[in-house]
Amino acid sequence: MVIRDRNDVSGYAFADRLDAARWAWEFLRRNPVYQEEWRRFDGVWRALEADYGRPPDRDFCAWKRDPRAWVAAADCAEADCRVDQDKVLIECAMGARWGFYKFPPDPADEDPVGGERLVWRPLDEAVKRVRIEDTDWLGDDPARVAFGFDLALPLRDQIERAKRALQGLQRERQRNGTVHPRSIATLRDSLKRMLRLLDADAAGDGPSRLAAIDPQWRELLREAVRLRDGGYRQLAWLPT
Repeated sequence: MVIRDRNDVSGYAFADRLDAARWAWEFLRRNPVYQEEWRRFDGVWRALEADYGRPPDRDFCAWKRDPRAWVAAADCAEADCRVDQDKVLIECAMGARWGFYKFPPDPADEDPVGGERLVWRPLDEAVKRVRIEDTDWLGDDPARVAFGFDLALPLRDQIERAKRALQGLQRERQRNGTVHPRSIATLRDSLKRMLRLLDADAAGDGPSRLAAIDPQWRELLREAVRLRDGGYRQLAWLPT
């Protein structure tokens, strides 16, 4: 992908129009592991097309017999790809690893979401089980709270009471300003700076140039790397 001029704020004006799904792609396409995996995938795919033709005119029967077209189903355990004799097609396996449906997009693709060439898979995150020793998870963060449940009693009423209590706490803490709702609208400016920092870092810019983007560049770059390296999947489902 082409790295934008991270020193030119106007070069990132396109980000003002991005929704959550497009923001997720902006971070993923900057992931060097994804970039390298896509290059390898593209090389295999082009070799298969050279041997068997391009869809929809390819010889799919011969294509399916080629081991290059498959990975072991065990390497795609988290996905809902179609399994054929313990094998999964490489395009589905790659999409599943990175959290999307459709054919793996080129990192140089500006908008596979809008072009309907990428659809994010639903994010099924386990509920955090807070143990007595997990004091670090709660910390002093007013956005986090833990409730206790008695597994010896029926759960339905306990869950309903906890829901009402959580809703009340959320309203109270948002009203007094200790908790700020996370949405694309509230995060947009910092997300734009994160893209600029990722691009500057990829270009080898030093601390002075990174500081020119944001004085708190170290903390912001750490968050940008977190989003680039996996957090983009949570980003894809934020409200606009």
